[in-house]
Amino acid sequence: MQFKFNIPNKITLIRVSLIPLFAIILLLDIPYKNLLAAFVFGMLSISDFLDGYFARKKKQITDFGKLIDPIADKLLISTALIFLIGEGVELWMAVTIIAREVIVTAIRIYLLPYKLVVPASVFGKAKTVVQSIAIIFVLLNLPFSWHVMVAAVLLTVISGIEYLFRIRKLTGNKIVNLPNLITLTRLLLIIPFVYYFVNSQINLSLIIFALITLGDKLDGISARLMEQITDLGSFFDSFTDWTFIFVTLIIFIQANYISVIIGILLIIPFILNGIIKSYYFKKYKKILTLTISKVAVGMGYITILALLINFVYKNLFLWGSLLMVWITFLNFAIKSRKH
Repeated sequence: MQFKFNIPNKITLIRVSLIPLFAIILLLDIPYKNLLAAFVFGMLSISDFLDGYFARKKKQITDFGKLIDPIADKLLISTALIFLIGEGVELWMAVTIIAREVIVTAIRIYLLPYKLVVPASVFGKAKTVVQSIAIIFVLLNLPFSWHVMVAAVLLTVISGIEYLFRIRKLTGNKIVNLPNLITLTRLLLIIPFVYYFVNSQINLSLIIFALITLGDKLDGISARLMEQITDLGSFFDSFTDWTFIFVTLIIFIQANYISVIIGILLIIPFILNGIIKSYYFKKYKKILTLTISKVAVGMGYITILALLINFVYKNLFLWGSLLMVWITFLNFAIKSRKH
């Protein structure tokens, strides 16, 4: 990917580096913190206009800038929404916007090895502007802030659909197809699963767990029947499986379903597996898959169910999962070194 440390890219990188400052201000207990946060947020939002202006005026538009600029916007918006939940931003609003941003960002990153960069469209730029205005309305507690947030959510959904249509036009059915949409649904179901579990509504968590598990079978069956088995589909399916298990692991540790020590021993190979698979994909443009990985995922799902229903042999399954995830890591490490 083309990268030049020019003025537009400098502005974008500075914007990213200042996002933690915005978050810290929201965490502080100081007078007029929302006013100060709104000022910082406004300046960072204006910098989004400046980097685009300089890029066009000085003819310094690069692939790196096309990629990192919308990602910087998403990081800023998502950070603001997370910290403002319950403070003027409803949970469903934040979840809808952040889910769209995560999905689009994941697609952008996936397309990198193929040198396919999809720049922000008019809908995408309008979405960012309305989101920024809505967040400032919430920070300053201005009238109609709820209505502006709803408008931001609607535009976010519309721009997301428009982005998928552009991707479909660019790549055919390799990305936007029924199996991947089923997998996407599974990924989005992780959010209510966590929400109901955290709020001690275990029965509802079990229902969503069943839907996620069923969806795991449906996306594979539909991919084979429709002959739409793709590298992205394999990657997305694996990503969803491991994300669900990883997120569940975190909330289980927090709820004392799993000890911190066991949790750490599970998290370490998770992270290492992700690093190895990302490196392998970047270098060889192929998905690193192993049969043992599928077995580990299956064991992970069984362990989650055992812990949710407080099965008498749940610890046995937990130790089995621990063994499988380390065996998977060792196999990934060995296979990646052979190429």
